[in-house]
Amino acid sequence: MHGLFRMDLGDSGDTGRSSVGAAALGPALEAQSQVKELSRRVERLAILNQALWEILREKIGMTDADLEGKVHEVDMRDGVQDGSMTASAVRCPNCQRVCNARHKKCLYCGQLFEAPLFG
Repeated sequence: MHGLFRMDLGDSGDTGRSSVGAAALGPALEAQSQVKELSRRVERLAILNQALWEILREKIGMTDADLEGKVHEVDMRDGVQDGSMTASAVRCPNCQRVCNARHKKCLYCGQLFEAPLFG
């Protein structure tokens, strides 16, 4: 079988092609495994979110409109309505310098930042 997607790992006499294929197979399988794990995690988070939302609706009477409003508010915290939460700059409580929120401590004075609950 010839073509772009040929994956002959046996001894075909062309050691260059089979060794390249074998070398690419490991990372490809690892990437496939990581995608499956991420998909499993996303599905688990979706179930947890649905369960939490149903509890809030039942116990405290929140409405879908309440949830949609809060989603919009949280989405707009970074100034862009794009369906994602972008890390923004934070001011160090110790030295008052501005740092990237992705860091766990101040780059200037070493003060540890309080970790956000969900990320």
